[in-house]
Amino acid sequence: MKLIKIKPKEYLEQGMRYCGGYTIKAILSAYKLDDGRKPNEYLPSLKKSLGFTTPKIIQRVLKTYRINSQIKNADKLSDKEKIELIKNEINKNHPVVILIGNGYSKKGKYSWLQRQLIAHWISVWGYNDKEKVFYIYDSFAHKKENIPIGNVKRTYSQVLRDWNGAFYTKSYLYIKIKKN
Repeated sequence: MKLIKIKPKEYLEQGMRYCGGYTIKAILSAYKLDDGRKPNEYLPSLKKSLGFTTPKIIQRVLKTYRINSQIKNADKLSDKEKIELIKNEINKNHPVVILIGNGYSKKGKYSWLQRQLIAHWISVWGYNDKEKVFYIYDSFAHKKENIPIGNVKRTYSQVLRDWNGAFYTKSYLYIKIKKN
């Protein structure tokens, strides 16, 4: 098991929008840079009403707090290489932000159709090779018990399935995070 040495102060649960703001707040909180705003208040006002956060917005907001980030794409990697990519960042003590197609309901029930329709930002904070799971902060999910970091754990295969995105984001998009 490998966990990032830092973690968000709390795992907040969102409604139907602003997952990008929740992801930003979690990262800032982990680095002790959260200034107490509501998650949606970290987003530029023009985008607030739309509810979708682009990778550039996340990058721009993090940069104002001296957190470096790189927007990357893992489309050309094999599934094994994608898993290793996330694990390598965790091994460097860096959370990884990924854009998924969110097929999960609040109660954890999965829907292939919903995954096709809803793009969603989550962050990965650890992994366990024995169980083949990632420890994730998913602001749309309820907090589960007995998770060492994050609020849910998902298998490597679940992450790969969801990471392929919604029908309009079909890409293995991720953001590498590194504090200066």
